[in-house]
Amino acid sequence: MANSKNAHRHMTAQLQDDAGREDRPEGDAQSPGSQRHSHPHADDPDVAKRLGLSPSQGEAVLRDASSVIGQKLSLPDIEAAARIFALLGDAGRLQLVLRCMERPQTVSELAEAAGMSQSLTSHHLRHLRDQRILASERHGRHIFYTIDDDHISGVVQDVFAHVTHD
Repeated sequence: MANSKNAHRHMTAQLQDDAGREDRPEGDAQSPGSQRHSHPHADDPDVAKRLGLSPSQGEAVLRDASSVIGQKLSLPDIEAAARIFALLGDAGRLQLVLRCMERPQTVSELAEAAGMSQSLTSHHLRHLRDQRILASERHGRHIFYTIDDDHISGVVQDVFAHVTHD
């Protein structure tokens, strides 16, 4: 339980830290987007530490997740999944995702529907886009946000099916 709390605290702090790095170029080695497709060694102790796991716990999580998923995963894959769950764990961000599942939406439409400022809405959208939960597309002067792919829609729908199942 303590490791879970530490991992949650770290993920929250990491999301806040990411906001300060958004002005870095896309290819910068430290930018959040550049970490998305890189897979350093699966036993990277820094990744395990960021997840609040000891090296042996990291190996165990990696082994179990790879077995359940049916393909070889890396600790950065586990970290990316944890970030997605952390982002969807916030009710405000979840509402933004649900709205974007209905149809493409602008920041102002999302802000109004969620009762958030445009600044806060944009902040949440940036994180959701960075983790490929949402995608954005410019049409003239407006940027529309949509769900990135069917995998995300499936996860959200499956969670609600689970919580409403008797």
